Amino acid sequence: MSEKSKRLMMIYSRLKSGPVTIEMLSNWASKNAVQISARSFYRDLYDLENSVIPANEKLVVSVGEKNRKTWKIEYINDEKPLTEFDINSYVLFQNFMPLSIISSRSSSLGKIIGLFYQKYSKSQFEHFVNVAKSQIKASHFYEGSVFTNYHKILDDCIWSIQNKREMQLIEVNYDYTSISSHVEFPQMFFPIQILYHRGVVHVSGFIKENNQLLILGLEQIEKYKLTNDSFDNSSFVQNLDVELSKRFGITQNIDNEIYDIEIEFTERTGNFVSKQFWNDSQEFEKLENKNFMMKMTCGINRELIGWIFHWMSNAKVIKPEILKELVVEKYTEMVNLYEQDAGIVSNNSFRPL
Repeated sequence: MSEKSKRLMMIYSRLKSGPVTIEMLSNWASKNAVQISARSFYRDLYDLENSVIPANEKLVVSVGEKNRKTWKIEYINDEKPLTEFDINSYVLFQNFMPLSIISSRSSSLGKIIGLFYQKYSKSQFEHFVNVAKSQIKASHFYEGSVFTNYHKILDDCIWSIQNKREMQLIEVNYDYTSISSHVEFPQMFFPIQILYHRGVVHVSGFIKENNQLLILGLEQIEKYKLTNDSFDNSSFVQNLDVELSKRFGITQNIDNEIYDIEIEFTERTGNFVSKQFWNDSQEFEKLENKNFMMKMTCGINRELIGWIFHWMSNAKVIKPEILKELVVEKYTEMVNLYEQDAGIVSNNSFRPL
């Protein structure tokens, strides 16, 4: 077998394992000591399609964001028909996606609906859609409702993450996540992950200058610039998971300490809270008085304090003392607003220095 034939069979085996881009093929070739240029890869993919791939398979190329091509092998006459359950699953996904995604990706969702029309009779699909409109709803409470160039910001962040490219964050508006007061913009930024949290789509990454974790809601980004400066994201991906595990939610902690936290909930509220996910370390214990004790190990931040107030008198901090003091302090501030009829001013007392 010639060297080219061996190479074609190796590329074919790689395609069988999943979709690839030229960049992915180049990385694969480097790891497997295959000497080949990007131009040769294009020729090999053409030859594969016309000589190697069996009759029951086909090589499909799709063009995605930033004209990035992806090749994959599809099987002919091996498709399982979509069922009513499958169509209902799509309808659920469409209705329960964040409002920001639904609004900014309406054209893509329209294309998917068009594919359903081609696959099934129009009347059948319309029946399911009409059912969804009347019986499946999302309140979109706590989600953004005003979007300016949202799809462009999201697509640019995805492109930067996928291609491991630095972003320059030039202007950032307001503060979702208690960013340290010493962080000033513009900043060079290593984007790592798109993160959905409490109705907001965020981009998570690290400040280039000091490797500090920075999480921003996409609506916060007023002005930015893409770059072609690449970075190695291998260590940052792991660091992101480690740093987030130290937080309650995604808000920056007030200090670098990790605390053993205990919060007692009344029976009914505890029964609800214990069935939800809040933190990787959470544990619940039912007490003799039928209340619930929640235990977790994480930092203290604005998000945790606000969450405790969310349950009003159905939650009580047991430990640590610093958390009890912060809750009482914030409660006293709020009571004084009414007792003294004081004016309100912007106040993020949990913002770290």
